[in-house]
Amino acid sequence: MPAHSFFEFFNSLENETTLRPVNFFFGFNEFMGEVLIRKIASGFLEEKSDFNYRRFYFDSDDDHSWQEIIEEAKSSSFFLHSRKLLIAVIRDQKKMIPSKSDIDQITAYIEDPNPNTILIIYLSLNLTMDDFKTLRKGKVAKLSKILGSGSVNTVDLDKITDREAREYIKSYLREHGITITASAVEKLLEIKGDDFISILHQLDKMVITDVEDNSIDAEHIDEVITGIEAHSIWDLTEAIEKEDANQYLKILQYLFTNGIKPTLIIGTLITHYNKIFTAKFLLERNFTIGDVGKVLNQPTFFLKRFINLVNGFTTRRLRRILRIVYKLDFESKTIGESSAKVLLENFIFQIKGE
Repeated sequence: MPAHSFFEFFNSLENETTLRPVNFFFGFNEFMGEVLIRKIASGFLEEKSDFNYRRFYFDSDDDHSWQEIIEEAKSSSFFLHSRKLLIAVIRDQKKMIPSKSDIDQITAYIEDPNPNTILIIYLSLNLTMDDFKTLRKGKVAKLSKILGSGSVNTVDLDKITDREAREYIKSYLREHGITITASAVEKLLEIKGDDFISILHQLDKMVITDVEDNSIDAEHIDEVITGIEAHSIWDLTEAIEKEDANQYLKILQYLFTNGIKPTLIIGTLITHYNKIFTAKFLLERNFTIGDVGKVLNQPTFFLKRFINLVNGFTTRRLRRILRIVYKLDFESKTIGESSAKVLLENFIFQIKGE
């Protein structure tokens, strides 16, 4: 059966949907599995102890066996204090695929599990994202097939949809007394693209941000998320328009040094050039400068500067640049971060003279 997304499974726990006795958690963003485990433990166990909450590690140092885990799983009873939550943590790729005899034992248990035990098989591998993508197609798929019974909950910790991310952002901040505007959510998703896990890492930072009326708007996102004020990105785009390669590369290196991801910079460039294109379109249809500023949420203090920038473009040049930016965005998502940085460094030379 298809794997649950993180939020789909998390919400089923919130709604007290019956938890299945056997569960398989996998994903590059393995820390999300710990969130689920804590949630399950708080609802299933009266109180955690060495008796009812145990982890078994499959790595080069520990010598646990599937037989040991299954025997432990069978030993719990229906009494609340006798329930057990067992987590089989696989830390070594070489131990991901059980032996034939172990598969037979696991399969037999899945067909007739102890309803008083929750068994979680949990991947916790020290891999890069690219390495995990390769593993996902190989051993992860094979292990999923071994566990592929309808009675096993499979959760893909990397599977988070746009809609789920939006709802979680709003609900999490609301619980902490913070509101976030629709335009701020859009800005956040533009910056982070489909890296929803990275967004979740930012929420606590947003909670402690000092904003007026406890409301986060689009204008706050750059500084809140990156720690770098928006003018740094503006300086970058200004260097592009002046075709000042030395200044562009200097600012780009500054952003990289301060931990700004290529995906964030590319997302900001997409937003920047789309705003210029939209402003160009509106001005050609006799919108006033003030109306353009309102539509594009441009602060008054640099609206004139923005309009001067817009007037320096032809529609044809903007379309060509946008094609290059979107191609850059696509290519950056299919290669590693180091290569994406090189693409960004070459960007100014690609659009020079466009």
